Amino acid sequence: MYEGATILMLDFQKKVDALRRYESLCFTLCVRILVEEHASYKTAEQVLCQLFGDREFWLTAESDRSQYILKVCTKLCMKKREIRLSRTS
Repeated sequence: MYEGATILMLDFQKKVDALRRYESLCFTLCVRILVEEHASYKTAEQVLCQLFGDREFWLTAESDRSQYILKVCTKLCMKKREIRLSRTS
């Protein structure tokens, strides 16, 4: 049982390390779409958490992951903008 937990932690740590390489990209994309820094930070954090559990992301070739992240960021940011606009109207 301990051995399985160790393997699980290694997988966890590998995913965290891999996602750290995409933090800047996520934040930059969110800032460009949302403009507001705080909302962009929170949204980028949500994107990274979503990617952590996204099986399709991990199966995507390394060279295609930036494009995949662009899609996920855009989708979530547009949802946030829609919510923000609905509150102001």
